[in-house]
Amino acid sequence: MPTTEALLFGRRRVRAVGLVVGFAGAVTLALVAAFAAESADVTAASALTDRLLPLLVFYAPGPLAAAGAYARCGGPACLAVGVVPAVVLGGFVLLGTVVGVPGVNGGNPAIGDVTVSFAAIGLSSAFVGYCAGVTGVLGADLLGFGSDDGDGEGGDEDDGKSREDE
Repeated sequence: MPTTEALLFGRRRVRAVGLVVGFAGAVTLALVAAFAAESADVTAASALTDRLLPLLVFYAPGPLAAAGAYARCGGPACLAVGVVPAVVLGGFVLLGTVVGVPGVNGGNPAIGDVTVSFAAIGLSSAFVGYCAGVTGVLGADLLGFGSDDGDGEGGDEDDGKSREDE
């Protein structure tokens, strides 16, 4: 039961927050770099960001959610990874509209559709990745080499007592 509880709700909150915030930072950095490369009309940087941004937005949430599930960060953190690209894009558009950055048009109704599409694609990718990570953890536990009892880390809330001591 401790493994199931750790997989569903998470046992390592610091690692879970680091996973979500770190991914948000990477997506933000890539989005700002893409915007700066397009604004400065730098073709080499623009070509790089044209390949990096879709990789982060569409493909990265699944493997990150799988790694988060395997690290027992919990379902909410793993699924939040899928919504990060949409939140970052929405925040970037909102900030650009409020500040008045040329080239960022928040009044375009299609940007809302793109943001919702990013959220749907990222969330479905993160869900599949989370399921794969949970399957990997349970399979490893079944085979006897993936238990979270003897890994020495114990999680953030570990006070040194086992469940039998309570």
